Amino acid sequence: MIIALIAATWDEIRQNIRNRRNKRSNDELIKLNGLQEQSISILQKRYGYTREQATSELHKHYSKARLR
Repeated sequence: MIIALIAATWDEIRQNIRNRRNKRSNDELIKLNGLQEQSISILQKRYGYTREQATSELHKHYSKARLR
């Protein structure tokens, strides 16, 4: 009986954590997307890149940063 109660409670706690993480991730993605658009715009203006070039450069930069 107690084990079933603990398991049910643990499942509820785990689901709450997932929900919070997903909401936070979605909020962060919305903010990051805005920053990404600004960064692409800056690269286009400063270096005369096309949108595709600017996006590619941005992705290259951040993929290197993640590896560190």
